[in-house]
Amino acid sequence: MLAENLRRYRANLGLSQESLADEAGLHRTFVGAVERSERNISLDNIEKLAGALKVSPYELLRPKADPLIVRPTPG
Repeated sequence: MLAENLRRYRANLGLSQESLADEAGLHRTFVGAVERSERNISLDNIEKLAGALKVSPYELLRPKADPLIVRPTPG
């Protein structure tokens, strides 16, 4: 989920992996490896990436179909 969201947010902003890495203070190859799900990532680095993308960290971990949305029950 993280890799998919990271790629989507980065692409929507028109950022390269290198630009995102620079903004987050991380190495370009690390960002690429995270996007390919080849590397584990710490919460600290999730915060750095989220800050560079100007989103809350939970947005990078949230599934597309947000389970946090509570639908009213009929009746």
